Amino acid sequence: MKEIAFSRPADELSCIIGNLFATLQPPCDVKVSDALVICGMTHSGSYARLIVKKDCCIFQGEPADLAAVLNGRCPERRCRNG
Repeated sequence: MKEIAFSRPADELSCIIGNLFATLQPPCDVKVSDALVICGMTHSGSYARLIVKKDCCIFQGEPADLAAVLNGRCPERRCRNG
């Protein structure tokens, strides 16, 4: 599992989260107190974690999963990224 730091505006981040994770899991084993932690399975079937801090996001997972969402278009085509 690789770690990638990136930054996006909040409205774009909402779209990224919705398209990155197929299912969510509770982050019970994660010890981060100053961030929002989202864990689950990506659409490729890999486990990933997204840590949302005030100044950046940290993705932990398969780089191809994040790249597909950051460089792709919104599959719903309902937002400005579609």
